[in-house]
Amino acid sequence: MWKSTNTHPQNHGVALLIDSLNRRKISATIALSIMRWSFLKISVLVLAVVTAVFAAYQFYKINRSVQQTLAETRARLIDKDRVPFEKKILTPHLSNKVKIIQNTNETRAFVKFRDSFFAATNGGLLQLDEIGNTEKHFTVLDGLPESDLTALFVWNNKLFIGTRSKNLVTFDGERFENYVWTDRKAQTVTAFLERGGKLLIGTFAGGLLEFDGENFTEIKTENERIVAVNCLFRENSKLFVGTFNNGLLIYQNDVWTRFSTAENLPSNRIVGIASHEKNLYISTDLGLAVWQENSIRKISEIPMLASSISFENKLFLTKENGKIYVFDKSLKEFPTQENLQNARLDSTDEKLFLLSNKGIAQIDGTKIKPFPKAENSSLTDNFVSAIAFDKRENLWVGTFRNGLDVFSPDGRKIKHLEDETVREINFLKADDETVSAAASSGLLNFKNDFSFEILTRNEGLPSNSITHFTTDLTATARGLAFRENGKIRALSALNGLPNNAVYTVLQNGEKIYAGTLGGLAEIQNKKVVRTFKDSNSNLKTNWVTALISVNERIFVGTYGGGFFELLPSGEIHSFEAETGKFTVNPNAIFADENKIYLGTLEGAKIFDLQTQKWSSVKNILPAETVLAIAGEEKNIYFGTTNGIAKIEKNYFTDEER
Repeated sequence: MWKSTNTHPQNHGVALLIDSLNRRKISATIALSIMRWSFLKISVLVLAVVTAVFAAYQFYKINRSVQQTLAETRARLIDKDRVPFEKKILTPHLSNKVKIIQNTNETRAFVKFRDSFFAATNGGLLQLDEIGNTEKHFTVLDGLPESDLTALFVWNNKLFIGTRSKNLVTFDGERFENYVWTDRKAQTVTAFLERGGKLLIGTFAGGLLEFDGENFTEIKTENERIVAVNCLFRENSKLFVGTFNNGLLIYQNDVWTRFSTAENLPSNRIVGIASHEKNLYISTDLGLAVWQENSIRKISEIPMLASSISFENKLFLTKENGKIYVFDKSLKEFPTQENLQNARLDSTDEKLFLLSNKGIAQIDGTKIKPFPKAENSSLTDNFVSAIAFDKRENLWVGTFRNGLDVFSPDGRKIKHLEDETVREINFLKADDETVSAAASSGLLNFKNDFSFEILTRNEGLPSNSITHFTTDLTATARGLAFRENGKIRALSALNGLPNNAVYTVLQNGEKIYAGTLGGLAEIQNKKVVRTFKDSNSNLKTNWVTALISVNERIFVGTYGGGFFELLPSGEIHSFEAETGKFTVNPNAIFADENKIYLGTLEGAKIFDLQTQKWSSVKNILPAETVLAIAGEEKNIYFGTTNGIAKIEKNYFTDEER
């Protein structure tokens, strides 16, 4: 009998349900496991992210703290090295009563600024046209703080001008401004260089300065000032600083390296740095060297080398006397005019120039083309040490280095006198027949035809070094000489003079007064009868430099002690209460019927004989040091270390002055 294998339908459904439930349970377990695993991964990932964020935050905090510390340290260093300064707007002196007489030949720098060429000279700033004709001569009357200019550079659409003693000057084409560093005496601005959008300024004693247009910062080597900067040069990230006596400094990657004669430099005085054919050439005053792979190799010995420059794929060098060399694979002489002084090379407007005491000359190929010069009214030398007028009203100008110039009343130079004898002029005086000069070689007496006779030790003078004289008296470095009946008799410290060095002499009736290094001597009958010193009188110093008699009054100038009057009673009256102490330069004294004019180290002082009041003049003088004063009917002439100021007498009474 057939038997069915199927169970009851109800039981079959239950089995299917149970099977389904079991499958779902397994799936749920698997899903739960997956979810747990995913959660774990997410948790780990979240933890990693949180850790990373926390670490990044901590790094940010640390980095921010480090950066802040570095910024604060940098700011402190910047503040520490920041250079305080004063900025002055320089205004011109608008007066037709003052004229400056100067030599502008000696040129120290030459650049093109806007549409003109500009030359920094020993006698101010020259603006020149394309062929070298002078368009304008800027002097102290135009606002310059002094005439002795040393360097030029164009930066930020301004002309930057270095000076000998008045720091930094800028010129925008219309007016001058003066930056004065108040915490240091820079002495001379020597070099400029643009680096990283900032202006580097080399000085002789004030360090290497950086200017960002607003502030000055000093650049130092390991907290030491860089002094006596001669020249600056940059190549990529390297900065090269050539010094006057301390070798070559190289700055790279915040590290300074010094090279000197110990590292094979010909000399420690660097006069030029130039790049030529992937090499760097270092010029010293004793020769040329090349800097390669952080070492130096000597190339050639060239005594008195003064500068070097790379131009048109050649290296040009010049000696102080103007002799030029060209280095291109080998050193060759360049045909040029020698017998110059202070020669150096410069380039601007893609042209090469030779600068010297004879002016500016362009080097064009193998030719040297001098710029035109105005010689007819120019001083031979600006260092004016003596002034006098002869009977023809010609102006005689004595200089310390270059003899004598003679100018006609209309300002033309009619004669220059100079040789081994006619130089180092200390004093000039004219009488009806001759003009006499006190010089280091003796007493010179010039005739109308400019020939001269000389009186020296051979004729009985105590010394050839003459400082002052009158008709019969000669002050020398070794005593006072009397001329009587064609004979010379000397008076020295052995005869009672306070000192053998006699600087000035005055004849007043039967009395003679001699100003010496050791005091003032009163002499009668060729014997010293009295001496005045700081120990026995009201003199503040023993060095007597100038004497003058005006309206029966005797006045005494000293070096450092000020100005005095010798009263009829024999007492010394000091003007210190009115003027303070100051220096009267040797024989820098002149008087007319109304005033006494004194030459000092800081301009001229003027004493009004009627009002007994003092005044001074300084800013309109070409230099502050006044070494000589003379006058004629309408004008007073002040001879300075940088030229002459001719000033009308009524300028000193002009209330608007």
